[in-house]
Amino acid sequence: MPRAKSALKTKELNPDYVRMYYEHQYDRIKKHEDQALAISNIVLTISALIITFGLNNRQSFGSILILFLPVVIIIANLFAILYIRDSATWIKSHRMRSKRILETYIPELFVLDSETIAPHKKRPVGRRRFQNLIHVLFIALATILILLFTLEAFGVSII
Repeated sequence: MPRAKSALKTKELNPDYVRMYYEHQYDRIKKHEDQALAISNIVLTISALIITFGLNNRQSFGSILILFLPVVIIIANLFAILYIRDSATWIKSHRMRSKRILETYIPELFVLDSETIAPHKKRPVGRRRFQNLIHVLFIALATILILLFTLEAFGVSII
């Protein structure tokens, strides 16, 4: 992608249009982050409800349903992880686009933006990775439940 800008285009371009386009990219980022957080919250709530209430009444459910509930937890949490990953790809695209706008039309601000490091970049586990780790924890818990229910069905007692 060529980095050279046309002097004619820069002079004719309305600065309000540049600002509006830049802000639009961050509005789109905000929407992606909000949607990913909403999906994550819904899946975590459903998973916690299944563990709390669905598995509490093991005797009233059949053996097939008691194995089905952890599978639902696994599938829902995998869906959430994939959705967060897809959302992160779109966020990166919008962020790159907004930085390109700065680089092309406001180079001084681009230099300032690239020289400063955000505090969240210094931490090894960010918000998105922490979200994914919670979903992985629920997947691991559901896998352990499936293993325990299967062993119990074959008469093997762990406790």
